[in-house]
Amino acid sequence: MKATTKQVLTGAAWLAVLLAMIGGVILWQHQVRKAKPVTAVTVTSTERIPMVLLLDSHLTHQQNQQLTANIQHNSASQTLVTAKASTNGTVVFKGQLLNSDNRPYIQVQLPTGISTTKKAQLLKRVLGLAQQHFKFRRFNLVSYGDGGLTATSYVEQTTIALTPQHLVLIATPFNGTGSQNRRRKTTPVAAKNQTAALKTLIAKRKIINPKLQVLIIAEKSAKSKQTLPLQSALAGQSIFKPTVKRYQQHVVRTWRTESGILNSRRIGNIIQSFIN
Repeated sequence: MKATTKQVLTGAAWLAVLLAMIGGVILWQHQVRKAKPVTAVTVTSTERIPMVLLLDSHLTHQQNQQLTANIQHNSASQTLVTAKASTNGTVVFKGQLLNSDNRPYIQVQLPTGISTTKKAQLLKRVLGLAQQHFKFRRFNLVSYGDGGLTATSYVEQTTIALTPQHLVLIATPFNGTGSQNRRRKTTPVAAKNQTAALKTLIAKRKIINPKLQVLIIAEKSAKSKQTLPLQSALAGQSIFKPTVKRYQQHVVRTWRTESGILNSRRIGNIIQSFIN
């Protein structure tokens, strides 16, 4: 009887040891499996390529927000930060990017009351500092209105390292808003109808990096008279089409609303499709 009890106790002891070992192995495996997703989240393997926004200085705060929201609606999870430049060259950044922000937005605010050339020079300074501050090498530049004139002047004087991969110009008055090109044509503006500003931009087009990819977006409104003539918005084709590797133009049809293209959710889709 004593031998039997001893055997039982010995067997129970070995069983307890075996169960403890099995439990330890299961716990170790659970911890290893649990740790893997944490590494996947915190380690980023995709290059950061921001989308730089340069909008019309005459937009109201509400219009600015509306256009920005429509541009970024396909990637709203990405952070938007601002970079504000002063005429003396001082640049102030507001906001911080997360490690997961691989396609963030940087909204550039330039001072008003200065020439387009001066604005382009300030934009060059902003982008140079932004590359250092937010740690990126390549970027895309999206502009609207008079921001498109600054962006065009910028790519005609910047370095290769600071040339965007893609340049998007929305509703840009390349040939002004005068009556000389009120016709709703998508063809280039005739030389005799070109403004002095457009002629200057055309004259400098050879400086543009040919690897730049350009998309011009224009609006064809249902209004009998739209603020920006269609042909003026597409006049940039005379600057970029003979020069760059890839050129596209897209006409967005809008209805009789005051904001027109500013309220078009299609803008974000068109831009993302072009860049991707």
